[in-house]
Amino acid sequence: MEIEEQIRKLKAMINSYKLTYLIISVNEIGIWECLSRQSKKLSQIAKEAGIEECRLAPILNALTSHKIISKDKNGYYLDEYDKVLNKNSEYNQLGYIHFAQTMMRKYQNLANAVKDKKFAINHFQELTEKGAESFMKGMEANAIPQAEFIANNYDFENHSILDVGAGAGTYLITMAKKDKTVTGKMIDLPEIVKIQNKKIEKEELRLQITAEECNYNEKFPTEKYDDVFLFAVVHQESKENVNQLLKNIYHVLKPEGRIFLTSFFLNEDKISPEFSVQFAVEMLMNSNNGRVYTHSEIQDLMVQNKFKEIRRIDDIPSPATLYVAKKLI
Repeated sequence: MEIEEQIRKLKAMINSYKLTYLIISVNEIGIWECLSRQSKKLSQIAKEAGIEECRLAPILNALTSHKIISKDKNGYYLDEYDKVLNKNSEYNQLGYIHFAQTMMRKYQNLANAVKDKKFAINHFQELTEKGAESFMKGMEANAIPQAEFIANNYDFENHSILDVGAGAGTYLITMAKKDKTVTGKMIDLPEIVKIQNKKIEKEELRLQITAEECNYNEKFPTEKYDDVFLFAVVHQESKENVNQLLKNIYHVLKPEGRIFLTSFFLNEDKISPEFSVQFAVEMLMNSNNGRVYTHSEIQDLMVQNKFKEIRRIDDIPSPATLYVAKKLI
């Protein structure tokens, strides 16, 4: 590569932060909530956002230049990214943008996290209800298409499901809404369970599912289930904790019961796929114990804990991988 090309590419990588901050700032000041597929004049958006036109125009023009929004003779509007930026869309990523803002602050301390293991704290320590709600909004938008994929490709009729570290509860709620014979329980930290209970009430699913406060590393349910969900959990835990989790899950599964497990896994070279490699860096800032595992590591742990018919599914709507396995007696 010629030196001029090296310089150009390096500068492009360094300057990519500008677009990230633009998107996050637009979310913070509420501009996304002012936009829809219907074109709006600059003056109308400025009035709704409470910002002077002269200060808002460069922001909207920059978004248009990056083809994030569109512009016509009548004003600005959402086009290609309507479903992910429209506040009324079930797929909107506004919560994820807010979560990214939190991560950006942490990235400013990456050097300290690399040099000092004690610097990194578990992302869920001292979690407030407000913080939990923000985190769950970010995760829910990504979980919805995955939950629908699982609901459409696996049979849960008359099944009881335990959702471990359920977060927003998207997976169990999706199964329960799709099939009224599904029953189950979510377990998670106290501040998250408060929000789960509100969602269960809102979806009118109290007769089918419950939410229970539980630190799964200290105490685990004992009742038996047809399926156990373990979504986006293993990367938060040490190898010892993952091993114990799998052991506990195997114990509570009925014969022929299934485990559904997702995470971001590394290939054996540990430099791909790109998303998982970058996520491994984030774990340095989020947890002292968690890390991103390779596919062989998680498969070996599942085999050690007696799971059979282990299937790896990469084509789910996410950079994550889904593993499905059974308890066979």
